[in-house]
Amino acid sequence: MAEYRRNSGKSYLLFKQDTMIQSYEYQMLKKNKIAGLLSFEITNENGEQQFWYDISGRHSLENWMEIQRLGTAFLRKFITALKGILEQMGEYLLDTDGISLAPAYIFVDAKEENFGFCCMPFAKKTLEESLRSFMEYYLSHMEHGNGEDIQKCYNVYEVCQMEHIRIEELLEILYEKENTEFFDREDEICQSRESEVKKPEIEEKDTDKKNTHKNLTEQKKKSRWKFPVMKKKIQTEAEFAYVFEPQEYVAESINPTVFLGSETNEIIGELRYEGDGNEQNIKINAPVFLIGNHNGEVDGKICDDTVSRIHAKITIEDGCYYMEDMNSTNGTYRNGELLNYMEKVKLEKNDRIVFSKEAYRFV
Repeated sequence: MAEYRRNSGKSYLLFKQDTMIQSYEYQMLKKNKIAGLLSFEITNENGEQQFWYDISGRHSLENWMEIQRLGTAFLRKFITALKGILEQMGEYLLDTDGISLAPAYIFVDAKEENFGFCCMPFAKKTLEESLRSFMEYYLSHMEHGNGEDIQKCYNVYEVCQMEHIRIEELLEILYEKENTEFFDREDEICQSRESEVKKPEIEEKDTDKKNTHKNLTEQKKKSRWKFPVMKKKIQTEAEFAYVFEPQEYVAESINPTVFLGSETNEIIGELRYEGDGNEQNIKINAPVFLIGNHNGEVDGKICDDTVSRIHAKITIEDGCYYMEDMNSTNGTYRNGELLNYMEKVKLEKNDRIVFSKEAYRFV
């Protein structure tokens, strides 16, 4: 059973084992830092072995997918990172079945540029089985937008159902036909135009032709990965011309329809600022409300630099307000109590909430 703890300004994922385990892999992992694997410490307490994984400043993938819409681009990064880690583990003769692909134990930074995996020699599961479970979870939680992107993810899932899985094959699927359709079409258009245009009266030297063709080819190769795939143009809503016809006046009925969303006085929770800075009160007006200091990623912004990009989350369930820390760097406090990551607490009126050093009162 996993727990989350804060200790000396850091955040940890903690596993406890009833029996003491000595393993060659533990020694290799402690002595050699493998990029992408979370560092951990082993402690012994009352005959119990404890594994402390440092997850400071990261979000579990399970938690992250609740607030972000992830698609093919993210899966591409994920599989690429996984491939690199598996290769390094092989160099140190580490069993790759020890790496966990449970979304709760995969950690990502707020920029989605850095992954942290847990190597758990005490809870091994075959890599093939782990990948199948991961892809089932990912498909049920991913963003369903672009049809081609969805198909790629489903193709990856199909390959993961096979007995033997090659990571390289998964990447081939995810990178298949990337940014090539535009240039193939461009080549066809250029060739058709050249056949229609008359040749100039003054012929170029053969060497000039070769050099010109060579330069154009090189330029096209250099730019091949800089342009998006050109799809069939879709007419946007703004491009349509709307004509508004006058409507006949309809007498109001005796019992008109009432839109409850606009007519009722909804009770909205508020965090009233009590600090010494220039922050504003925060109205909690969404069922999932993120608080942090980064524009575009949060609903309630706190400008203080000591507040994390996505610092905390408040959810509204059955009219009640619940808060949890999002593994912030400097912590979230309720009535002086520091919250652990993933610890969900119910907010009551007049609770004093502190994000890093900025104080608020829940009203």
